[in-house]
Amino acid sequence: MFYNELVFFEEGWIIEMKIKYLIMDIDGSLTDGKVYMGNKGELMKAFSVKDGYSINFILKPEKIEPIVITARKSKIVEQRCKELGIREVYQGVLDKLSKLKEIIGNDSLGQCAYFGDDILDLPCMESIILAGGVVGCPCDAVAKVKKKASYVCKQKAGEGAFREFTEWVVSPSIDEIEIERRICFALNYIRSLNKKEVKKEKTYINEYFYLFTQEYYTNEMKGCFLESHKKYVDIQWIIEGEEEFKIADIEELNHEKEYLEESDVMLWKPKELMMRVVLRAGSYIVILPRNAYMVSGVNGENCNLKKIVGKVKISD
Repeated sequence: MFYNELVFFEEGWIIEMKIKYLIMDIDGSLTDGKVYMGNKGELMKAFSVKDGYSINFILKPEKIEPIVITARKSKIVEQRCKELGIREVYQGVLDKLSKLKEIIGNDSLGQCAYFGDDILDLPCMESIILAGGVVGCPCDAVAKVKKKASYVCKQKAGEGAFREFTEWVVSPSIDEIEIERRICFALNYIRSLNKKEVKKEKTYINEYFYLFTQEYYTNEMKGCFLESHKKYVDIQWIIEGEEEFKIADIEELNHEKEYLEESDVMLWKPKELMMRVVLRAGSYIVILPRNAYMVSGVNGENCNLKKIVGKVKISD
């Protein structure tokens, strides 16, 4: 499961997986890369039935839109995509990144998974990784692509590699399931509390979860830095007052200070455009390590604030 989006969850905000698009190359990714030519042009391409299964029985049930962007033009590809019900098919495209942005927009790259094998795929792969998406390749992809890939398949192109990648995209690992379980436990625990009785001192609930309260007068963001954590997920639950959070993916930021292990804090320089979330009494936010945040009063107006901070340990 890939936590790359903030979505509204009951009375709060929680970071949740959302891969909406899976973009694929064809030659060398869904085929073995061989082109069989006759006197009248291309005669044959070999596709794996296993890969075809992925489109209708793995991606579509997960509401992930398959998109084909390939440099070659082929009637065979057109027919194969039609059989599989792939509606978005773009052939003869050398600048794949521009075409992808044209299809889904600049702001949706973080919701993409990409499967490719060669140099023409790299601009898309690099931009998707930077935006928080994931990329994969078959085991016989070129070395530069394998170096960039989030997941390198055990299978070769045209022999089930695409199926392997799609299964990896939609299947959470055991570690991620445990993280999700811990977060849900912490949220349910805080939800059940008499919020006004929570102490300022750290209260350890179990081996991975503790909480405390903070009270202060909210300040302007000017001159502040974003912070992120590596070992803990943050839950911030407003009891009194209101507070504005600005949030950004750390992949898009520059360090202000390196990671301080003893306090589990890394500071980052703000960027101009960041996600803005306003929390009021009774609402909360869950922030995972891939996101950095900063807080202030709402619309420049400060107030007395009281909130519960929950810390959920996810690594040593």
